[in-house]
Amino acid sequence: MGQLLDAIERQLARFDRGETPDYDILQGVLDYCLTYPDLYHHPKEDLVYARMQRRDPASAEALGDLQAEHRTLGEITRRFATTVRSILQDLEVPRETFDRTTREFLDSYRAHIGMEESVIFPVAEAGLTEADWASIEAEAKAQSDPLFTAKGEAQYAALRADILAWAKEDG
Repeated sequence: MGQLLDAIERQLARFDRGETPDYDILQGVLDYCLTYPDLYHHPKEDLVYARMQRRDPASAEALGDLQAEHRTLGEITRRFATTVRSILQDLEVPRETFDRTTREFLDSYRAHIGMEESVIFPVAEAGLTEADWASIEAEAKAQSDPLFTAKGEAQYAALRADILAWAKEDG
């Protein structure tokens, strides 16, 4: 997910320089974020949270309202997607609107990932048993990450090329 956010940040930097962002890349990240996290990743986190509430309510309480955070993240993602779609439909979108919705999306996702890594995952790993994890896996919808499927290869071609090009430069 970090690489996807980095791809958006590179497009925002182009926009800030007065260049045209690659909307295929932005659309690829948005398509991904409107499907995989909301349909599979966040519901699985919600199962982890529900299990934590049953096993250790005090620890679960410390995690905050994860479902509300997921709803908010979904709203922010849809708002950013609407902005990008409007631009692609040649509707007039003020530069400030694109800048604001892009930064809101990036900041919200980065904060959510930080919270997952520093709070949710450590608490869940410490508090849940192997049986809990097996039950969560059984309840969760098994789904391949769309970036790594045959269908995703064509759908996310521009995004994949951007990530690979930057990985080469960093490597």
